[in-house]
Amino acid sequence: MTMADARPLDIVVIGAGISGLTAAGALGRQGHRVVVLEKSKFNRETGAAINAPPNCTALLEWLDIDLRDFGGTLLEEVNRHDHRGTVKFHTDFDAVRKMWQAEYCLVHRCDLHGALKHQALKGAEIHTGCEIVGIDTSTSRPSVTLDDGRVFAGDLLIGADGLHSVIRKKIAPNAPDPTPADKSCFRWLLPADELRELSITADIVRRGALMEWAAPGTARLVMYPCSNNEVLNLVAFMPTAQVGNLGEGWEATGNKKILVNGFADFCPAVRELVGRAGDDLKMWQLYDMEALPHYVDERVALIGDAAHPFQPYLGQGGAMAIEDAVSLAILLPMGTTVKEIPHRLGLYETSRRPRVELTLYYTALNARNEDEQSTDTETAAEMAKIMGTISSHNEVAHSTAVLQEAQSAVGAGTSDFPDSDKGEAIAG
Repeated sequence: MTMADARPLDIVVIGAGISGLTAAGALGRQGHRVVVLEKSKFNRETGAAINAPPNCTALLEWLDIDLRDFGGTLLEEVNRHDHRGTVKFHTDFDAVRKMWQAEYCLVHRCDLHGALKHQALKGAEIHTGCEIVGIDTSTSRPSVTLDDGRVFAGDLLIGADGLHSVIRKKIAPNAPDPTPADKSCFRWLLPADELRELSITADIVRRGALMEWAAPGTARLVMYPCSNNEVLNLVAFMPTAQVGNLGEGWEATGNKKILVNGFADFCPAVRELVGRAGDDLKMWQLYDMEALPHYVDERVALIGDAAHPFQPYLGQGGAMAIEDAVSLAILLPMGTTVKEIPHRLGLYETSRRPRVELTLYYTALNARNEDEQSTDTETAAEMAKIMGTISSHNEVAHSTAVLQEAQSAVGAGTSDFPDSDKGEAIAG
């Protein structure tokens, strides 16, 4: 069979967050037919920005996305302080930036989401307001049924439906549900210009500067710019027991009194940042989840938080979701037959799991309270080196090598498609 005879795969993606839209754009780039089903109606999210380290921005560039076109702010320095404001660690990236495979950007989540949506729509259909009432993975064409009676079937079903994934139950029905972690977050945005004009905060509001203040055993505040250095994203970590019950999701309204009390012993600059939190103050419950026994099952795969939820202590959660999606696309190029899908999904899991679990391990290390930090190898400087190593990975190159090795070993991808693989329309 020649590539001219190859037919695209029919792929259904559940969820239109970062991982789902990346999967749609990447698989569409490979020439496949993709439908995305999203529960929400794309209401604009407030108060959240995201790290896009070089291992992430390199993949976005592969997707023809330059975050600087979407308000992406270059990370130029990192500063860690104790709660009194004393600098404990500082590094800037002028000397090493030229050695990175791509830039390190700080970007508002809505801007990243918009860029991914724009790319996804070039080759995919996106349906919003989709309430799933049935999932059938027992046949060679897994399908999803919506509450309005529509049925979407495909050669491959991808669960990109986040922390509380419904697809996860099909792949790992006996796996424990995610459980609330011992830390929770407040998050809000502030205008950078206003804080640059205040003497109490002028020194800490610098272009491309990620700032952190931490007190032993209690609270931590992280601040960094986004939206072309015009907006400051602030995330305050506090013990869940101190914050109280938040419910689920990112959009619980924050209790400012609890936030202010939690940072009452911090330096004046931090108290000013906290005191300026406004109506956009939100609370976010962090979660722990045991590693799943499987990310895949026959023609169903999990990506992003559906497979491995990340806490935000290393800035790699979004990057891992994007890596998952790109890995699947690289391992499923045009010409992949339906019969090859289970094997390719196996390659995806075995190649992704070690990297994901290592990154989760270092994320947990970086989550430790100030009084738990080691004075030996696990210092902030050592963590910066680890972050550099993680950021040097390129999933396009890695998954390409995995696929080439597998094809060399088994002679995959050289036979013609049997008639039984021609499939049906993606929506029934």
